[in-house]
Amino acid sequence: MKRRNFFLSSLLAIPAVSWAKPKNDVRGKKGILTKADESRFNGVLKKGDKNSQLSKVSTVDTDGDLLFIGPGENSFVANGGPPLHIHLYQDEVFFVAQGEYLIQVGDDKFHVKEGDTVFAPRQVPHSFSRLTNNPGKLITIFQPAGKMEEFFIKLNALTGMPSRDAMTKLFEEHDMKIVGPPLKTE
Repeated sequence: MKRRNFFLSSLLAIPAVSWAKPKNDVRGKKGILTKADESRFNGVLKKGDKNSQLSKVSTVDTDGDLLFIGPGENSFVANGGPPLHIHLYQDEVFFVAQGEYLIQVGDDKFHVKEGDTVFAPRQVPHSFSRLTNNPGKLITIFQPAGKMEEFFIKLNALTGMPSRDAMTKLFEEHDMKIVGPPLKTE
């Protein structure tokens, strides 16, 4: 008798499982075009003194699976960039569209030029610094997107340079951790 109940309950569970939709069915069925000088949803993720990061494929488009940023102009002063940090859940890819950079991933430092690509796995410390006096352009991809798009939107909303504690908190709220100072190129 128990065997019969198990068999019947298993059969009843099959329709319930078939109602669940895979995550990929949620996405639209059309391609997306984002023009060269535009950002998805008309939002510049980071701007300032000749700095811009344009969201080309948003987390909204990919159900949080991917975020594609760039190629925004990056005129961080030479020998400067973000602090050495880790992403708890995101892999990051850097593609140099213009300029020269020093990119650190773990203990390795890569001198990269236009056309070069660097992969930074999640939970591995990384940072970058522009090497030339001319502005550069980076394309950055985060997979999965996680909270990165929200991070850049909040960073853009700041006025002035945040305190170290405020920056640490901002990173932590977006599943990142600062583990060292910005990369120095001298």
